Amino acid sequence: MPTTRRHLRSLAVAAMLSAAAAAGHASASIRDVWATHCGSCHFDGAREGNLALDAMLDRLGERPTADGGHDHSAWMAVLRNLRAETMPPADEPRPSAELLRQLIAFVEREAFHLDPARPDPGHVVLRRLNRHEYANTIRDLTGLDVEVMNELPSDDTGYGFDTIGDVLSMSPLLVEKYLAIAERVADAVVDEAVPERGPNGAARRYPRSVRRVFSQGPPPADVAARPAHLRDTIARLADRAFRGRGDDDTTDRLVAVARLAIEQPDGTFEKGVAAALAAMLSSPRFLFRFEADGRDEVAEPGVTAVPLDDLALAARLSYFLWSSMPDDELIAVAREGRLHAELDRHIDRLLADPRSDRFVADFVGQWLQTRDVEILPFDTRRVLRGRDRFLGQKIFSDRVRRAMRAETEMLFAHVLHENRPATDLLVGRETFLNGPLARFYGIADVEGPEMRLVTLPADAHRSGLLTHGSLLVVTSNPTRTSPVKRGKFILDNLLGTPAPPPPPDVPPLEEVAAQSGRTPSMRELMELHRQDALCNSCHARMDPLGLALEEYNAIGQWRGDDAEGIDTSGRLITGESFADAHDLATLIAGPRRRDFHRCLAEKLLVYALGRGLEYFDGPAVDTMVERLERDGGGLGTLVHAVCESVPFRMRRTTTPAVEDR
Repeated sequence: MPTTRRHLRSLAVAAMLSAAAAAGHASASIRDVWATHCGSCHFDGAREGNLALDAMLDRLGERPTADGGHDHSAWMAVLRNLRAETMPPADEPRPSAELLRQLIAFVEREAFHLDPARPDPGHVVLRRLNRHEYANTIRDLTGLDVEVMNELPSDDTGYGFDTIGDVLSMSPLLVEKYLAIAERVADAVVDEAVPERGPNGAARRYPRSVRRVFSQGPPPADVAARPAHLRDTIARLADRAFRGRGDDDTTDRLVAVARLAIEQPDGTFEKGVAAALAAMLSSPRFLFRFEADGRDEVAEPGVTAVPLDDLALAARLSYFLWSSMPDDELIAVAREGRLHAELDRHIDRLLADPRSDRFVADFVGQWLQTRDVEILPFDTRRVLRGRDRFLGQKIFSDRVRRAMRAETEMLFAHVLHENRPATDLLVGRETFLNGPLARFYGIADVEGPEMRLVTLPADAHRSGLLTHGSLLVVTSNPTRTSPVKRGKFILDNLLGTPAPPPPPDVPPLEEVAAQSGRTPSMRELMELHRQDALCNSCHARMDPLGLALEEYNAIGQWRGDDAEGIDTSGRLITGESFADAHDLATLIAGPRRRDFHRCLAEKLLVYALGRGLEYFDGPAVDTMVERLERDGGGLGTLVHAVCESVPFRMRRTTTPAVEDR
């Protein structure tokens, strides 16, 4: 690249600092370091990206604040670019790894006043159960497999997930839905609760399907003992429904509801308990996850975070790893105050339970968008270049789509449960296939409908997430591939360096192609699109990543002979070059491994906490990534690190970390 004025200036500043050091002067100030590496674009009137770094540094001393003041968003941008090593640009003098750490520490300390000794775990708003959590909790509470999820509207999402408290609102329509579902579940309980009878006609026990509801068994023959039996049954059920926070006053009110139902002309013990259950299922204490926020407590001076109470931690843990309520063992350990001390053991126990499959489906389904694989529309005739529409539908069948989703989710579960390196998701030579998906991929010797672990042959053109049909499908358009979508997906979900949103009125590629007067290749089409300077800066980051996957068509098939002549080479914004999808995956799993680890850690933490991450979460994520890098990079290790992090297991005190600095 030709030598530029800014490049010469940076070299001059670097030479000046080196000369000062050689002359025995004191070490250069941090401002000089910023000037060396950022001055050509962001000092002395230069404001590339609307960022005047010298003025921001000057303002740090004017009015100290805990959140970067009115430069908050600008300092956040600086921090993101430093962590991703996207700034300074690859063709400019780059700081060493140690100096980069010092610059990051400077921003955290001086701009945001973060103190590792005084962490801020943030604040999680009152969270409604999303529809997946609601359905799972009813199933685990009652033991009945009552279909309820499809009766509820889809939940809004925030930061890519439907676990975010801020967007899980409650509407009048939703209240009506909950009331109707509660009544239907109660009716199902009554229908199932037909006690088995002994030789003398006495009720012995209920069917297995409802024993979780009637935990104390059928009512005793002694009439005088029945009120206590009813109360014990309802108290036990309410304590489980309210995640270990049942109390005598609530039990009294629920028992009164049950008695009203029993006293009706057709009333029975079972109908009374079912009426109390319906009241529980429509209670805010069931529908919302309540956590004491500690703001009515007085903290010791300098203390900004204290551990969650054990019952709140139990609920966070179970809804993270099971998308459902804590089980009896977790509640018992929490009630005894032992959960914080035994957290590691219970993380492993929950992950080993089949209910952890819900976590895999919900997290992967949103992080990698596998939920969409089965519903996205495609014009297979156009994608497959004129093949009969019905043949295209047979090739890209519903069975193949379901297998694509299962492949990605089962691979994640395999890597998680085996605690294999998270990078195996990108470059591992194993995947899960069945006969239909193997034929779709062109892989021999895999037959039958069952998904199973397969070692990929060297000539399979498949290796890791970037070549999974699920990823390729959800990043395509209905009629063609989309390098922009694919590149953006990689930036957002694998590297954690999202591009800014596009400007308005951007013409579609088809219009650009029409203006060219010929049929350009996809790479040529993208180059024409990037001629607009407003588009070029973002597309220069996204397009090379998406074009690396261009040997796979819109429905995820290897193009075969059609792939000849497609140029899949490119370069990351950080300067590393790659030849194709495999090379790109190897780069992300190798030199850019820390970016991938950080991105995955942030996604897991957002999903687990139910809120977006803030500037004060940076040290916690740093700690998680450092542990991951130190301990072998295992995906299971990362889940442990999330559960043991300050934001997950602690809460703010009366005086949050952001208020008294």
